[in-house]
Amino acid sequence: MQWLAGEGAEISRERSKSHHGAPQMMIEASIDRKKGAKQAFLRMGVAALSDLRSAGIADLIDEDKALHVRIDIDELVQGRISLATGKSRKFAVKGRFKIESYPGQEPVEILNQLIDDIV
Repeated sequence: MQWLAGEGAEISRERSKSHHGAPQMMIEASIDRKKGAKQAFLRMGVAALSDLRSAGIADLIDEDKALHVRIDIDELVQGRISLATGKSRKFAVKGRFKIESYPGQEPVEILNQLIDDIV
């Protein structure tokens, strides 16, 4: 998580219980700076970002202009980034990226341009 979020990320850990009572550890990385968040997004890599685009970015953006992604936890533990699909979406690393956009700008267009710049 530290590698994916980057040097400037604040990592917090919280022990709790799952819905069914099993112990779990919640690890959260927060990035406050625009540059750090952009680098974390780009750190996902060309393959994952291409998959994100083909999955339909518009469907992953909420009304608050935040992009929600799920990364396969088994792949992440092995140092690889791939989007969680199917059953692996249930046990995935969840990411939320706030999209900076101004009136007249579409969040989808901003993300597509960002992906185009690195792909």
